[in-house]
Amino acid sequence: MMRTILLAFRMRFWLLLMSLLLAIPAPAATKYKVLYNFKGGNDALGPLYGALALDKDGNLFGTAGGGGQNSKCGGTCGTVFELTPEANGKWSESVVFRFQPTGTGFWPFGGVIVDQSGNLYGTNVSGGTHNEGTVYALTPGSRGWSESILYSFGSHKNDAAGPFSGLVAGPAGHFYAAAYYPYELSREAGGGWTERVLYRFRPKAHKDDTDGWSSDLPLIRDSAGHLYGVTTYGGNYSKCAVDQLGCGTVFELVPGSNGKWEENILYRFAEFNNDGEQPLAGVVMDSYGHLYGTTSYGGKYQNGTIYELIRDKAGHWQEKILYSFRGNGDGGLPVAPVIVGGRGNLYGTAGGGGGACSCGVIFKLAPVANGKWKYTVLHHFHGADGGQPWAGLSFGRKGEIYGTTSWGGKYLYGVVFEITR
Repeated sequence: MMRTILLAFRMRFWLLLMSLLLAIPAPAATKYKVLYNFKGGNDALGPLYGALALDKDGNLFGTAGGGGQNSKCGGTCGTVFELTPEANGKWSESVVFRFQPTGTGFWPFGGVIVDQSGNLYGTNVSGGTHNEGTVYALTPGSRGWSESILYSFGSHKNDAAGPFSGLVAGPAGHFYAAAYYPYELSREAGGGWTERVLYRFRPKAHKDDTDGWSSDLPLIRDSAGHLYGVTTYGGNYSKCAVDQLGCGTVFELVPGSNGKWEENILYRFAEFNNDGEQPLAGVVMDSYGHLYGTTSYGGKYQNGTIYELIRDKAGHWQEKILYSFRGNGDGGLPVAPVIVGGRGNLYGTAGGGGGACSCGVIFKLAPVANGKWKYTVLHHFHGADGGQPWAGLSFGRKGEIYGTTSWGGKYLYGVVFEITR
């Protein structure tokens, strides 16, 4: 039932996203370049939520929920792709792996992470032993890449299921992520893998319960081993203007000496008028321990916000809205996390607004004097150069920024792009 509500909400979100139109202010002086146009068919198509991963040689790896041309998945089971820089400044693309619907998992909506040996790790929304999704590893070899399934969701009652987000690496080969519930995947002494749910949210179990629920967005981990994430729903049920499912929360999970994890709600959205509502992206942390994120709704213009959370001396977290999206050419309805660059600048994407096709924007938010922030559109998408950038951005080794769009480009199947400043 909860998964059905979540999918219905997302469908409504995409319909609203397509309605943002017009007014195109000039973008900042940056250079935008399409590195690759996805072709569909056996090639990848339609990258979704996962940011690109950079390996030690400068290669880019990503996932696409479509492509691979397998009729048993309704035409496409999804792919993992690689882009390799060439000496002439161009990039070559290759499909690392095409997923199959034969128990191994398919539809990779989150991205991959790369270890020091070049192995890739990621998640699939569907498939696996119980058809509830999988965690997989891809290992390079002389005959190409080989896949191994680390875990199939649905293995026990109240298990996590249907992971939309990718993984974050922890110590001793552990992985952390969220798939409705936050979970941990750890390697056993014999080489196998064990999964356990770290915390089960309470979706309005009691009249006054203000816990969050439905967390399938990326987690982050700090140096103390604490995990941070968001829930799209829950929190302030009565104050949410979008619906009665709650406005969402930001939470922290703290590991205890007894092996259990304790949840702390850091913030419940819609605490005041024009606050953000319902985040569809996780948070990031800067070097000062401040958290940043986006909400897809709310704000002064009801097109979403960029927010900051700062812990005060008493240990309480205070939220500040750094920017409210205006829609139209300004962009709106962000679904991806921001990244933190030099001088504390934030960079991100908004999947709506940006021009006549409502194809989205790439933006920069820079701190200026007196605690204020300056918002700048770095690029408006126009369809031919990509559209609907739903995934987050990634920094390259020289400060360049990489990303993907889920639509548009030469073949209308999305692109990989680069921004240089």
